[in-house]
Amino acid sequence: MQILFFGLIPVGIVCLVFSIRLVHKSFSGSIVLEIPYSQKSAEFVINKPGSYSIWHKGQFFRKAPLDEYKPEITDKSTGLETKLTSLLFRPNTNNGATARMELYRFSAPAGKYLLELKEGKSISTIENKVINLIPARMVDYDKYYIQIRESQPIFILLSGIVFITLSGLCIIGGLVFGILANEIFRF
Repeated sequence: MQILFFGLIPVGIVCLVFSIRLVHKSFSGSIVLEIPYSQKSAEFVINKPGSYSIWHKGQFFRKAPLDEYKPEITDKSTGLETKLTSLLFRPNTNNGATARMELYRFSAPAGKYLLELKEGKSISTIENKVINLIPARMVDYDKYYIQIRESQPIFILLSGIVFITLSGLCIIGGLVFGILANEIFRF
């Protein structure tokens, strides 16, 4: 019985590696477009239909212009505005000098699109109040960027998080029950 429980450890490790790769894909899709806030608009081409996300990229520990501009995406062939959905918890990443935060997700077919930064807010009222409380330096719009990246559907990200949790439970459970197997299963 002890061997069976210790066998859960390598299974959990393999699942953990798979799950981390699954979650990592949600944060590191290829860049379709990157423009500074000072540019205000740009055209881009989506070559394959799928899920995409809009990210804000800028200096770490600086006040971001998220309370000044809101991105809008228009399909050039139809003239219709693409529906952008924001997430409750915004995924973000940083390397110590620059940080990225996901603002919106959208699905789009292949085609030509126009990204415009319109006056408005990309964040909720609560996030806006928090930003205004932070004493940070004003922004240089040439150092803050809007990115459009390929993305995974949100259910893949959520399933990756669930698998990371289950993998951790397999590893810890296999170790604990493997050590205690002789005590638990005494006959």
